[in-house]
Amino acid sequence: MYTTKKIIPLLLITFCLVTHTLSLFAQSKLAIDKNIKEKPFSFPVQMEMRVPFTPTAFQNGSKSYLLYELYLTNFSNSDIHLQAIKLLNEKMVTAKEVALFDSAQLVNMVQTFGESSAFANKLIIKGGQCVIVFMEIAIDRKNALSDKLLHRLITQNDSLDGAVINTHNTTLQTLVPPVKGTNWLAADAPSNDADNHHRRGVVILNGTAINSRRFAIDWKKVRNGVSFSGNSRDVQAYLCYGQPVYAVANGRVVKAVDGLPNNIPGHGAQFHPAIPLTFERLAGNTIVIDLGNGHYAHYMHLQPGSLLVKKGDIVHKGDLLAKIGASGDAREPHLHFEITTSLNLLLGEGLPYLIEQFWLHKPNGELTELRTRELPTDEQIVDFKR
Repeated sequence: MYTTKKIIPLLLITFCLVTHTLSLFAQSKLAIDKNIKEKPFSFPVQMEMRVPFTPTAFQNGSKSYLLYELYLTNFSNSDIHLQAIKLLNEKMVTAKEVALFDSAQLVNMVQTFGESSAFANKLIIKGGQCVIVFMEIAIDRKNALSDKLLHRLITQNDSLDGAVINTHNTTLQTLVPPVKGTNWLAADAPSNDADNHHRRGVVILNGTAINSRRFAIDWKKVRNGVSFSGNSRDVQAYLCYGQPVYAVANGRVVKAVDGLPNNIPGHGAQFHPAIPLTFERLAGNTIVIDLGNGHYAHYMHLQPGSLLVKKGDIVHKGDLLAKIGASGDAREPHLHFEITTSLNLLLGEGLPYLIEQFWLHKPNGELTELRTRELPTDEQIVDFKR
């Protein structure tokens, strides 16, 4: 048996061994810690990411599309080098990205501002600078589009998550077409082309950046890819001139302007408006219909003397409204048609919509299958009810 005299020395020996071991461990840890360089504190990237108007997906062919603008403002004093933008499902940010735009793609998506913007490297956002990234997301319709998407900004040295957007912000209206017949070219229709003057049509009004033309279409009739036959300076030579336009849905006329003359057709230096242009005259002879739910249908550049409706009239889907002309800021006869959130010119945000049905031309001129509840995109040629 162990006696008290034997136990006390054993406890003292054990205590000494444990103390020595802990001392060695502490010295070892201290030596290791001295070799570790502490990562310097890094403040989050001082970039504001903002989507002023939340998008709504629309369909064309096998894809669902989102078109919107992402504003980036550098709040730091240093340049920020943009390298990529990822779109992620907000609920599964670790999953594969929904879309990825690398530097080669972003060069054609970014719009800079200021006196030297034409010569600037678009992917270097200087301190205090704001740029717009014109976003187009195309998703296979077989795949469900996430209700919310998050943007991940990849810079030269860091990354930043932010600007969560809904993908179904407004109810898509299904409309009948504003024109009838065959061989209608959807000019400057929805796309992300840098030369599309509707897509890049951001203006500042009442101190706010707005793009009412985001989904606008200039409807022109074509034959063999040409919109006129004969003298290009004569409005009568244009295939769409005088063609009737129709109410796309039931609604109430909230604006009707008539009496402005046609312009002599001409582009670039050859464009000379028939009367001096003012902000109020840009749309030319115009009709605006309140479709309800804060949606307004705009018909612009109509033929003088052709309007069959006046402010306050109730119209029904398919009613004849007027004829196509070349008034206002029109370089050649066409119907500028758009749906926005305001009855006033350029003051509303452009909204997508769907056309009840149309037939799409193939490049060789043949017709494809009937398209139902879709929105034509840029440069597509379509036939409507014949």
